[in-house]
Amino acid sequence: MTERTKRLLWGRWQRLVRWEFWPVWAVYPPVFIWWVIEAIRHRGWTLWANCNPGMLVSGMAMESKGDILDCFEGPEGRVKIARYLRLQGGAEFSKVKAWMDAQKLNFPIVLKPDLGLRGKGVEIIRDEESARRWLEECEDDIVVQEMIGGMEFGVHWAKFPDSERGEIRSLCGKLTQSVIGDGKSSLEELILADDRAVTMARYYFSKYADQLKSILPEGEQFSLAPIGTHARGAVFTDERALVTPDLLAAFDELGARYDGFHFGRYDVKVPSVEDLQAGENISILELNGVTGEPAHIYQPGYPWWKGMCDLCLHFSRATEIGAAHRERGIEPPTLEELWRIFTAHRKKTYYEVDPS
Repeated sequence: MTERTKRLLWGRWQRLVRWEFWPVWAVYPPVFIWWVIEAIRHRGWTLWANCNPGMLVSGMAMESKGDILDCFEGPEGRVKIARYLRLQGGAEFSKVKAWMDAQKLNFPIVLKPDLGLRGKGVEIIRDEESARRWLEECEDDIVVQEMIGGMEFGVHWAKFPDSERGEIRSLCGKLTQSVIGDGKSSLEELILADDRAVTMARYYFSKYADQLKSILPEGEQFSLAPIGTHARGAVFTDERALVTPDLLAAFDELGARYDGFHFGRYDVKVPSVEDLQAGENISILELNGVTGEPAHIYQPGYPWWKGMCDLCLHFSRATEIGAAHRERGIEPPTLEELWRIFTAHRKKTYYEVDPS
């Protein structure tokens, strides 16, 4: 057995024994049981999908990224929405270029399908040729977004409809994956030697197939996962200790600008930890509704039982907020409505820029 084969087998074994890599169907059975208990306790099977009346089934599936960003009204406060443009599928690059010129933006920019799934289709675009290729391949509606530098975090915010203040129950750091050249090893060898990268070797080998034999100069950093998505290789960390009253106040101010949003996870960029804690210079990239998990649970080594407890509490809080909305006369979606959305989600082919 070659060393390469040994490392690949080790990487696959890690994906089996480390629950952060498990597929949804393997993670959620305990959460499903808890959901049944909560549904019986609150006398409503779909209350968890009633936590965000201002989103399609509270953001369970098939929600539009652009529609969600459009819902933020009023003057910007301390937290800003990253500049974006919505386009229909098949749009010409000239429309992107005109927007970039109007906003005084240069490459790189970010292109993403309006209906996304775990980072599929999201690409950092560094030149016109790449932009034209992406636009030609993606048939879905599109969100074009300015590229924001800095540190990335996932901030889960929740607020009961009759409460004056919300709460941040999860704060997750998102670290992109990279390897450092030594002047003698190929990209493939560097991936195999890295204990984290090798767990994603199948994906990286496919994504960078034409570069695997390249020798990286000593000290050169090669970004394997430039976007903060766990399914694309990003490492998630538990940063709940960084939550401050200033940070909470900033997100309470932001949440007040979205009528009908009470529960979900913001994906944000910020220049520094100090800015984050001060609630300053924060830019929103996306907002995920009820399925925006408390992503800190995917920190490497986070105990499985604690992750299950956090996920159960996540859906308990969504159910409680949904029940509060019901008391105020907002009826939850029916099981038939949820099933229709879920079926559409399963049947949809999500655009993927990266091979798998």
